[in-house]
Amino acid sequence: MQQYRLWVRISQTQTTNTIVHADNALAAKQIGETLYGRGNVLNYTRVG
Repeated sequence: MQQYRLWVRISQTQTTNTIVHADNALAAKQIGETLYGRGNVLNYTRVG
């Protein structure tokens, strides 16, 4: 598993970065969309 930093929207005016562990970038995005809602993952990058 690898670490991915997700930039996510948590409300209309607020965003934040969060870290998830996933096997690949698509899985990381899907985890983020499950947690924060579809379309709220603005960007994701591998960090570890």
